[in-house]
Amino acid sequence: MSLKRDIKNTIEYAAKFGSYINKKEIEQRLISKKIFSKGEILNLLEQFDYKGKKNRWYEKKFNKAVNLVGKIKKNFKNILFLGISGSVASGHPKMNDDIDFLIITKSNKLWITRLKIRWWIYRNNIPHRKYGKKEGSNEFCFNLWLDENYLLLPKTRRNLRNAVDLILLKPLINKNQTYEKFLLTNSWARKWVATPYFNKIQDVRFKILDKKIEQNNFDKIINYLYFWPQYWYMKKKIGKESVSLYQAFFHR
Repeated sequence: MSLKRDIKNTIEYAAKFGSYINKKEIEQRLISKKIFSKGEILNLLEQFDYKGKKNRWYEKKFNKAVNLVGKIKKNFKNILFLGISGSVASGHPKMNDDIDFLIITKSNKLWITRLKIRWWIYRNNIPHRKYGKKEGSNEFCFNLWLDENYLLLPKTRRNLRNAVDLILLKPLINKNQTYEKFLLTNSWARKWVATPYFNKIQDVRFKILDKKIEQNNFDKIINYLYFWPQYWYMKKKIGKESVSLYQAFFHR
């Protein structure tokens, strides 16, 4: 039976990352190409011996993120979406894990926002992930950046891990339904997580159009001017990272 196999794969996949998930979490991140009802999933779960284990580090890390983002929301108006990603979003971080964020900015505001965020972090002595150093416990890592006109993840990043990360994102800032637009734009995730993806979008009442947000030419120039100094500073350090004018993926 495909559902039985999918539940088994979901439990095993989570365990690879040290996540021992419960009934609700299995439903939330079910790895499947088909859409199953909650009843179908819960009925079949009775056949499995799984260990739902509460994570002792999650609440502390989550609250730290909420406190920081409350300050960010007041100071950075060009951020449309900011969500917790990675191990904290999964609900099962390890003690030494950092706290990852995905940020979506207004059109052509990505690089000026990133520079201001970095300056603000240094000025306020906020613990953060540093290039070339191992992640530190409870450090903040602003590692995924997107422009609101470029929400579709590139083909090289459309995989199982990012599909699971997508549906586990925990929004802390969400203006203009940007989170919902992000989900709808990345419909490729259905290939891996059809049930939880459907559950996320079923109440969304708008469609994604091909038309981009109208861009201001002055903002385009400013974004370009802020991008290149940062890019050249990072260029020698870039390995698996992917950096462009409208998207940046660090540390993954």
